[in-house]
This record gives sequence, structure tokens and C-alpha cells, in this order.
Amino acid sequence: MTKKLFDRLAAVFLTLIMSAVVFAQQGYEPIRGMGVEAKPVNNSGICLGCYTGSMNPVVDASLDNSVSMGNFASLVSGNGISVKNKNSIYPAGYITGFNVDLGTSFITIDLLSSLRIATYKNGVLQESTTSSTLLSVPAFGGSKNRIFLHFKTSKEFDEVRLYQTNVLSVFSAMNVYYAFAFDPAKVPTDNNGICDDIVAGSGVDGNVSGSSSFVAPLSYVQNKERIGDGDKNSFGTIVLPIGLLGSYSVGVLDKNQVYPAGNTAGFVIAPDDQGKLLSAEFLKNITIETYLYGQLQDSKKLSDGGGLINIKVLGYGSGKQKVTLTTTKPFNEIRLKITQTVGFNLGALKVYYAFEEPVSCECDDKIQTSGSSVPGNLVTGSSWTSGGGFLGLILAKMTNPQAIVDTNPSNYATATVPAASFLSIFSAYVTVKSNTTLPANTMAGFTVEKAANLLGVSVLENIKVTLYNGNTVTDNFTSSGSLISGNFFTTNSNKFYVGGKATKPFNRMKITFNSGTAVRLPQNYYIYNAFASKDDDNDGVPNCFDLCPNGDDSIDNNGNGIPDCAEGCSAVNDKSPTLDTDGDGIVDACDLDSDNDGIPDAIEDFDNNGKFQDDDAEGDILVTPVLGDSVPNYLDLDSDNDGILDLFESGIPVAVINQIDKDHNGIIDSTIPVGKNGIADILETVPDSGIMKYGIKNTDGDDKPDFLDITSNGTDYDLYQIGKGNLDTTGGGFISTINDQDKDGIQAVVDTDLVKRGAPGSPLSPYTSLLKNGLNAAAKVTASEIAAVAHDVKIYPNPVKAGESLMMTSKEEGTYTLFSAQGQVVKSGRLTANTGIDTTSLPTGVYIVKIETPSTIKSYKVIVK
Repeated sequence: MTKKLFDRLAAVFLTLIMSAVVFAQQGYEPIRGMGVEAKPVNNSGICLGCYTGSMNPVVDASLDNSVSMGNFASLVSGNGISVKNKNSIYPAGYITGFNVDLGTSFITIDLLSSLRIATYKNGVLQESTTSSTLLSVPAFGGSKNRIFLHFKTSKEFDEVRLYQTNVLSVFSAMNVYYAFAFDPAKVPTDNNGICDDIVAGSGVDGNVSGSSSFVAPLSYVQNKERIGDGDKNSFGTIVLPIGLLGSYSVGVLDKNQVYPAGNTAGFVIAPDDQGKLLSAEFLKNITIETYLYGQLQDSKKLSDGGGLINIKVLGYGSGKQKVTLTTTKPFNEIRLKITQTVGFNLGALKVYYAFEEPVSCECDDKIQTSGSSVPGNLVTGSSWTSGGGFLGLILAKMTNPQAIVDTNPSNYATATVPAASFLSIFSAYVTVKSNTTLPANTMAGFTVEKAANLLGVSVLENIKVTLYNGNTVTDNFTSSGSLISGNFFTTNSNKFYVGGKATKPFNRMKITFNSGTAVRLPQNYYIYNAFASKDDDNDGVPNCFDLCPNGDDSIDNNGNGIPDCAEGCSAVNDKSPTLDTDGDGIVDACDLDSDNDGIPDAIEDFDNNGKFQDDDAEGDILVTPVLGDSVPNYLDLDSDNDGILDLFESGIPVAVINQIDKDHNGIIDSTIPVGKNGIADILETVPDSGIMKYGIKNTDGDDKPDFLDITSNGTDYDLYQIGKGNLDTTGGGFISTINDQDKDGIQAVVDTDLVKRGAPGSPLSPYTSLLKNGLNAAAKVTASEIAAVAHDVKIYPNPVKAGESLMMTSKEEGTYTLFSAQGQVVKSGRLTANTGIDTTSLPTGVYIVKIETPSTIKSYKVIVK
């Protein structure tokens, strides 16, 4: 790798790291977990009896669970769904909405006009969308078309509703997956400066939409998932039937980041028939659009003189072309829209991928007398460069040819050819040479502009590009198939590129303009530059953009703009490829310990399904209808909400924890080396091996490790063992008061830092000898807390089998009262040091036992099974 390429990669990685550290949130954050409820609504408000089935799939941990709106007792106007967050109020300016699908159908204008999103606060309506403000962003390509319905708020809210305003049969097919709310100001912005930066990878969803319900069943996209798969050589195909009027669009949406204004953005496309060239008539039917959270940002029809840009970054011989616009506003989605008009048939169009890049992306590959990486000059002589005409007659001539190789790329030579007649034997031509021999696979050609309007690609029939090695012809490129036109339009001009890919070494290149048989007027062409882009590894990427001189630059699975062959990690998963949660310089998608809690993410994926976002199960389904605190295990520093941070329940020896987490905040200190995989080297058998020295702690040997077990020793609630039993509001042994401003999984009632991740001074696990002795000040356990634990009541076993005794131990005497789940007194009695309750006569179910002693009054949930 050259130093130039190394420096470029280093700058890119630094940009990615810095952008990840500055921002701390990704978009489309689900509203889910304990304290969040989903209920059906109708015109009268909450309607618990009008829906058959559970609404919990909308607010549970899985983003792939859904409820069907067809389960309403009657499909009438006003039916819908409410998601309310009892834990917090969202500020004005947040974006909120729902992720839904219609099976294999499309979201159309008609459907959107029948849907509304409304926000509420304390049950009072705040604001509602109209048919013009409800924003739809198609997403999740595949067998279903999941989309995001957006709404940017201007008022605070704690509840969001989706409902229909009139009866549409398609609403009955709608599935609702989850509601979301996020601060758009905290979503990272991609400023990596990479040319031809593919928009793909994890967090990027393909989409399809139609202009009307009539289009949907007749038009389709084959292999649409390939448009965002990270392979620049794979493609989806848009197919529109003959005679069908209407529009159809495909696009990609990035949930993880926003792309800046001022860059170019668009798609790489090609005719379905590789032998065809894209005509001007074809281009009239193409529009590029960008969106930000569903709001249209920029739109450009390619027929207005702008849109197609330099093909030289793609490679010749494929028929690929870039269609683009220069953005004026930030965006997170790009769409390619095809409009089929009267008298025109698209047929089929290949769509390879979407991209964005700085406007300055162009190789330094012009053949110039100086100031270029390819030094050269004009070749003079009547057989190489034609003259300036004769006595002012309209003959073939070349004016100011020296401008092609001067240092000003805006200067141009003018080629004039006569009208078709007996004079058609005349042609205008010019030749340039390189001071050195250029190798095979070099992309070579000329930048040309047609005077006046370019009416179609028939102009290419009159152009030929010839390569020579000295006086020997090595390649001929003509419109019969070997001449490749890079593009027909660039910004505010009619420039286009013509040429081909050299099959042999060469050092001269000549362009010839003929009048043609159908031209009735003299024609002028402007020749700006000659270019020669080397491609030493023949992968279709010029050396100037090639980050893998001996590899395939076209594969970028994670879509960060760096080819897989040039980076150490190209993982694609449901973790963020842009955020670096623990700030160790490794993005979450590639970090094997994303939160730096000493427990590998693979272990925290407790259901072993390869998905990380759905592992969020704090709580007890018997007392909390919805599990989780909205922070998945791999980012959660207290995955079971027992008040003891995961690092302290990981199984790492206390002596090691004291070395790597000196402030006991539950996060391994940033000074501890993590190598390339994000796991602290000191915890691995060998740095970057991914093999841990220490087994995951499971004190009682049951089916849950300590970091997920609220009774790590099998009997006592961990929360009580650290003296925080007063935080148990449900009697379930966990913290259910969800308030987590810094999104670290540590609830505010025990979080000592509500701004930054971690909680300095957190108590270590009571099952370590360090805390049992209560001798280490670093554990931050006060004497009063130790006393509270000593006076606490222990209840075991829990659950208890019917017929066995439920035992209660206490340092103090007192009384107990056992209540049924309905609040009826079942048993009561005196509490001594060891008291047993006979459960023989108790039906299985949930009970509450209330304990009163001189120092405390507490209630505990008990399960009889």
C-alpha cells in the first residue's frame, strides 16, 4: 500500500472514530420495555375490548414481532394503536412514528392520506399529522415492505398514536412492529470524504414504492435486496410493462447516520441490455430524490442539464453510469424514481447501488504538459491532428487543439465537421501522447461537449477513439459496441466522456469526428481533456481510488466506504456500524465487547440468535407485562436491573477489576488496551484471540449467569444484598422504575452519573469475598447499607412448590401477612428468626407477603407453583 493510500485510510478511520465519539444516538430508537404500554384506540379513545389479541409485541424487545391491525372487532374509521411511555416525556423536536408493513403491497399516496399520527401528553392531544405532513420512508426490502411513518413534533409528548381516518381494506393487512422516537440532532453525520461511498450494509434498508395502487401489481423489482448489499457488481432490476403510465421508485435508507449537504448522491445504473446506451429520452424519465426522515430534501430530473457525472471511477465495458444530483440539504435516504410517459417504454433497468461522495472526486489523470500525474503533449502532423480549415469554408477542422493538454482543464479545442454530403469524407481529429507507455487495462478517452442541445445518443455514431503504441494501432473504440460513453450530462453542461479500456500497452490516443449520413447541418464539438486512468489490478477501480491494489475494491459489506479488503472488520449485524458506544475506537458492529463491561457481546446475546437488539429481558412477566428497560444486553451495564453492574457479576476476579476499573463505574477504563476486537487484552488468553481467561460467573449454577440472575446465589435477591431493597416497588427483586437518561442501562435511582455512561462508586457483587468482608473502601458500601442488609428479611425458596414450606428468616421479630394477587388476606402470623408458611392449601399463583419489623416494612412477591 502506498503512503498516500495509507494516509487516506488513516484519515478515514479517524473521521469515523471521531464522529462516533461525538454523537451518542442512532435514529429510529424503539419505544419499548417496562413502563411502556400499547393499547388499541378508536374514535372514543382507548378501546380495550375492540381488539382481539395482545398488543405487547409492539413494545417488547423483538423488533420483528408485530400486531395485525386486522384483529379489530370491526374495521371502521378511527381504529388504531397507542404506544405510551410512562417513564419519560419526549421533548419537542423529536421525530416519532411507527414501523409498519403491508405484506407484499406498497405504501401509496391513497393509503398515506387515510393514516394519521398524533401525539399526546398525559392523555391530552398535542398535535396530529395531515395528509401532507405524514411522511413515509419505505424500508426493509425483501418479502415484505416495512416502512417508517414519520412525524416531526413541535410539542412535548409521552404517547404516540397511529389510526385510520377512513375505511380502506388495505389497513386490515397492516402489521405494526414498533413505535419510535429519537432526537435528530444526535444522529451521526458521515463526513468520511470517501469517493464512491456506497450506501449499504447493516442499518441500510432497501425500499420500493409506487405512485398508485394500480402500479403495484404490474411493476416490480427483481432482487431489490441486492441494491443495498454492499457489492457494487450485484444489482436489482426495475421492470415496467409496456403502456403502463405512472411512477415507480427504489431507494435505500440509512437508519444509522445522516449524509451532509454539498456532496453528490445518486445511483449506478445500466440498461438491462448491455449493448444499449442510455438515451436522452430515457433520461427524461429519471429523477433522483433525497429525503431526511421522510421529508423531501432535493430532487433533480436528469433531463434538465444536470445529473450524470464521471464514469471513470466505475470502469469501462460494463455500460454502468452514475446518475446524481448535488445535494443542498442533509439526507438519510436516496430514491431513484422512474416515470413512464406516453410513447415511452422503459422495459428494464439495472440498479447496482446508491452512493454519495464529495463533488471533488475526480482522478488526477489528465494528459497535460505539466501539473498532472500523466505528463504528455499534443501530437502534430496532418495524419494526427487536423488543421484549421481552408479560406473559411465549412470543412472539417480542429481549432485551438493545444487547449486539450494545457494546464487549464476548462479550456477546449473545437472540432467542426460539415453537413452530410459529398463532403462527408472529411473528418476532424486530434491526437495526444503520453511521455510514458501506459499499460493494458488503462481507462482512456476524452472529455467532450456537443455544441447546442444534445438530442440523443446518436451523436456517438460519429465518434471514434483509437489507441496507438507509436504508429501501431492497439485498440479502436466505436459506437458499434466498443465505444463507451461515460455520461451525457454534468452540472450545467452537456459534457460527456468517450473512450474505452485498453487491451494492450499504448502511448497515443486519437479522437475522430465524422459528419455522419443523417446530419443536415455543420456540427461543432468541444474537446476539453484527454484522460488515462491506470487500473493495475484490473478490478474496474482506477489506481487513484484503489484502496486494495491487489484486491477487489467493489465489495464493501458494511457500507462504510472502505472496501472489505482494506479494513480489518467488515461485520454486518444489527449493531451500529457508525456508533462507538464505549469510545475505544472500534465501532459497535466490529466490537466484541461494545459496552466494555468485560462480558463479550456474544455471551450477552443470550438467546443465541445472532441478533443483539432483542436481548432485553429485565423484569418478571408475572408482575411486569412487558420485559426490558429498552437497552439491549450488549449495551446494558446492568442487564438484570439488580443494582449490581455487569462487570462486577462477570466472573472477572476482584483484584483484576480493581486494576481495570479504578473508579468502579462498571466500564473498563479507557487506558486499558483493547487491541483490534474491542475486548480488553488483559482479559484474553492472547490479545485479540477473543478467548476469555475467565469463565462467566454463575454462582448458583442455574440456567442464568449472575449478570442476568436477580438471585445469583439461588436464594437472595441481589438488590437486597446491596442494601437497595427499598427500590423494589413490585416485590420482584429488580428495579422497575425506568429512568435512564444516558442510555447505559443503569437506572437513575442507582446511577451516580446521569450524563456519562457508567456509575462511579457502584457496589461490587455481594458474592465476592471483597464485599462479604465489607472491608474495602473502594466498594463504596456504607455502614448503614451493611446494617440494612443485616436486618433484611430473607424469603426462600421462591418460587416455592405447593406443599413445601415458604421460609422467612429475620434478625428482628415482627409480623407477616400473606395476600393473594387480588389483595385478600390468606394467612398472617408472627415473624421470628425462622418462620415457615405451609403452602399445602394454597392454589398455585402469585402472592404478596408483607413483613413488619421495628426497623422496616416491606412487601415481597412470592410464587407458588
